[in-house]
Amino acid sequence: MTFYAFSEVKLMDIKMKKLLILISILLLMLLLILAAPSCMTEKIQTPSDEVTVQLKWIHQAQFAGLYVAEEKSYYAEENLKVNFLEGGKGTDVIESLTTGKADFAITSPEALIIKRSEGVPLKAVAAIYRRSPVAFVSMADSKIIHPKDLLGKTVSILGHADAEVQFFAMMKKLNLDISGVELIAFNPDYTEFYNGDADVQYVYITAGLIKLRQQGYKLNIIWPGDYNVHFYSDILVCSDNLIAQNPTLVERFLRATLKGWQDAITDAEAAVAVVMKYVKVQDSEIQLKMMEAQIPLIHTGEDYIGWMKRQRWEDMYVALAEREFTEMPVDFTELYDMKFLEKIYGGKSK
Repeated sequence: MTFYAFSEVKLMDIKMKKLLILISILLLMLLLILAAPSCMTEKIQTPSDEVTVQLKWIHQAQFAGLYVAEEKSYYAEENLKVNFLEGGKGTDVIESLTTGKADFAITSPEALIIKRSEGVPLKAVAAIYRRSPVAFVSMADSKIIHPKDLLGKTVSILGHADAEVQFFAMMKKLNLDISGVELIAFNPDYTEFYNGDADVQYVYITAGLIKLRQQGYKLNIIWPGDYNVHFYSDILVCSDNLIAQNPTLVERFLRATLKGWQDAITDAEAAVAVVMKYVKVQDSEIQLKMMEAQIPLIHTGEDYIGWMKRQRWEDMYVALAEREFTEMPVDFTELYDMKFLEKIYGGKSK
């Protein structure tokens, strides 16, 4: 057995304490090193930017891409909190923008051009409907199947700029004299068309046409697009001020929205399932028909979703100016801004 002097025991105790302290320090440093990567990669949470979108009409498949972008957290990924304002009868979409009630709006190019001619500083940043849903229908037994058959007939279009300008643009392109065509006010109830007072009715192929077919009517359809009249329809609009002061917000919102539309047209049924969370009338069949009807208008097979072209804007402006819808002359290149689409898609069109 070995005996130690008191001084030696005390020295060993001190050394042991120092060793334990050193081990404790080393363990603490190890823990800090291991924890450091997770601390470094942890993102600093910043408040989301709140964005309000004024819809052109009531909640329906027409706006499926926006709902899908919200459902799939594409807006959240861009750190955006998006609110949708439902449109409808009596809703002034442009006024929602000019009063600050909304940051973005879905509206028509006709509305934008008219307001711009009145001095309202708004621009389109994307064209969702790159083809127009405007069409002119007649009863199947009317023998009205070509624009030339409209001569001498009664057409219900007045009061809707998109219908009027596309009708006149189509007839002008075909060199048809429309002096003999009787134009009457558009009635959303189609009363004159039903009772025979109107031979031809203006409809949207994404809405009115579906409604008429559901009621059992057999129809002839004249679509201006078949005669090389290609106008945009639903466009995404915001103020010049927002573009100038917060371009990154515009870019983030547009990028997420386009992703939503890409998913919506890729899987129409899944998109409609999301749409049904917003609509008041739970009729998934009609929403799916609307979705299927609008896909070729959105994804035209040329360029990218949302892409806009200079010539198209010039054609639309000239058509409206010729019909004297514009208050003052407008530089049509000021009606739209391509920089966001170009940045998102990495340059020029396909």
